[in-house]
Amino acid sequence: MHSLRSLSVVLSLFTAPVLAAEPQAAPQAPTAEPEKPRCEHGVQKSLCARCNPKLAPVFKAKKDWCPEHARPESQCVLCNPELAKKGVK
Repeated sequence: MHSLRSLSVVLSLFTAPVLAAEPQAAPQAPTAEPEKPRCEHGVQKSLCARCNPKLAPVFKAKKDWCPEHARPESQCVLCNPELAKKGVK
């Protein structure tokens, strides 16, 4: 019994420094998608109907169009002032 206890003490002396030296892995936060490039209007460049007028029919077909300001309703900061908080101009 005495030798078994001695063996466990010896083993703990060898393994403790190794375990203590290993850095603890920090919990990984989910990686956010990279920010999409924005145009001068503050909208994702590839979706800006003012920069890309050919997109207008697509937005109109989706019933996402502001005829008063000639832009998608989802990009119309004049009708939706809260979009300014997101950087839309």
